[in-house]
Amino acid sequence: MRDERDLFREGAMRAARLDCPVPGRFLPAADSGDAVHAAREAGVTASFDGGYPDAERVQVCFHPEADEPVFTLVWTEVTWSPRAPKPEHRSLMGSLMALGTDRSYIGDLIAEENRTYVCCLPALAVRLPAEWTEAGHTAIRTQTLETAPEITPPQGLIVRDTVASLRLDGILAGALRLSRSAAAEEIRRGNVSVRHRAEERVDRILQPGDVISIRGRGRVILREVQEPNRRDRLPVILETFLHANQKH
Repeated sequence: MRDERDLFREGAMRAARLDCPVPGRFLPAADSGDAVHAAREAGVTASFDGGYPDAERVQVCFHPEADEPVFTLVWTEVTWSPRAPKPEHRSLMGSLMALGTDRSYIGDLIAEENRTYVCCLPALAVRLPAEWTEAGHTAIRTQTLETAPEITPPQGLIVRDTVASLRLDGILAGALRLSRSAAAEEIRRGNVSVRHRAEERVDRILQPGDVISIRGRGRVILREVQEPNRRDRLPVILETFLHANQKH
């Protein structure tokens, strides 16, 4: 399999050569720094979209700075008989990958009460109605949607903390329960992105709504900043979406 960074470089260079937007594949939001680096080297911009706010996986588009990005992602709806057991997320993903699917063609899988939505690239979407007919022991039906569905945003773990300032290293330390120095090291290593942009400044000042993605760990959203307390520290409310081995 080709290295993902090679695909980023190829897409970025193509956008520069053709002077037009070049949509790419999906990647974890926390890994967007490699795409941004490839775009910077080619003299273009990398933008990202996962089909809904705060998506964990996002499609990249390389484009000249003066042009708007173009995203080709589509939504597929997966349904099953109301008398059948609801397929689990791992069963859906496992059966999808069993089709010989490259993970980079797939965005997020969003489970609702009686259906699941899959964000994917068009080349995969056209195959699914005929090929993806079972998940676990449940027969499923798939169809491509013409418009984006109404999605219930996934719920993360709410973490409350107080910080001296809204610096990135302080917020990250509180979210991951790390020391300030350990959080700063994660940032300096290039493992942290803010709003899908790689960020290596430990003193980056955050704003409410900022999404922090951490390679290999998950993501954190700064939901609210409250008035300073009597010690002049800022109470903050964070929503964390951390991988299983990173949860508090």
